[in-house]
Amino acid sequence: MKLLPAGRVVVIGSVNTDRILRCPVLPSPGETVLATAATRGFGGKGANQAVAAARMGAATHLVAKVGRDAEGEAARADLRGAQVETGAVLTHPDAPTGQAIVMVDPAGENSIVVLPGANAHLTPEEVTAALARLRLLPVDVVLTSNEVPAECVRATAAALPAAGPSGGTRWLHNTAPAGTLPEAGPTGRRPLVVANAVEARQLTGAADVTGAARALAEHAEGAVVTLGGEGALVVVDGTPTRLPAPTVRVVDTTGAGDAFCGALAAALARGAALPDAAATAVAAGAFAVTGLGARGALPRPTDL
Repeated sequence: MKLLPAGRVVVIGSVNTDRILRCPVLPSPGETVLATAATRGFGGKGANQAVAAARMGAATHLVAKVGRDAEGEAARADLRGAQVETGAVLTHPDAPTGQAIVMVDPAGENSIVVLPGANAHLTPEEVTAALARLRLLPVDVVLTSNEVPAECVRATAAALPAAGPSGGTRWLHNTAPAGTLPEAGPTGRRPLVVANAVEARQLTGAADVTGAARALAEHAEGAVVTLGGEGALVVVDGTPTRLPAPTVRVVDTTGAGDAFCGALAAALARGAALPDAAATAVAAGAFAVTGLGARGALPRPTDL
C-alpha cells in the first residue's frame, strides 16, 4: 500500500491576548463579582486551533492579523515557539491586537467578552494572497471560523482548488461564534462543519441535537457536533455516530472547542477517516479542560 504524505493544516483565524479571571460565580446582569485571581495568556480561536494542530504534530500555518503593539509581537513570538508558521500573520498599523476577558467559575464554566481589534481588519484579498503563496495540496486541511470577517471565509472557499478523482484540499469550518453557514465556493466545495450543540440548534432550528446534526450535514460535506462532557456526534451521508468522551476533572472549559478543531484538522491531515479523527479530537478536547486558560492543557499525541 502506498502511503500518502501528511498534509498541512492552514488556519484562517483570530489572534487575541487573554485576561483570565477566576470568579466564585459568573456574574448575572447587573451583578458585581470579586475575582479571586487573574492571569494573562494567549488566545483567539485561530491561534488556539493552530497551536492545537501543531501540538498534535501537524505542519501548521496561520493566516491572521495582529496590531502593531507589544501584545501583537508577544502573540507572534508565542506562536513561533509553538511551531506555528507565522509568515502570514500580518500587522495592522492602527488597530490593537484582539483582546478577550475570560471569567471562569469553580466548575470550569466560563463567560467571554472579545474585542476583535486587528482581527476585524483581515481582508479577503490578504487571505487569497496567503493561500496562493501556500499552494494548497490535496492532502492539506484548511480550517476557518466565524471570528474573522465573513468575506474572509468566502475568500477561503473561492481559493480552494477543485477536487480531483482522489479528493482535494479539505475545508473544515467551525461555526463559533454562531452566525450563518458558509456557502460553497465557485468550484462547489463545501466544508465539514463543526458546531457545539447550542450553535447547531441555532443554525438549524432543530429541537434536538441529532436532528440539528443531520440538518447541518445536509448543507455541508458532513457535520460534527460537540457535546461537552458527552463527547461528539458525527454525521456523514445521513448516518449519525456518537463518540463518548473520557471522564476528566474539569478546571476550565475555555478553548476546549478550539483544541477539538485543531486536533480534528491534524488527524484529517494525516489521512485519518472522519470518525477516527473525531474520536481523537474528543480526547483532545477532554484533555484541554484539565488546565486553566485556552492553551493551559493542549495535548500531544502521547497524552491521548
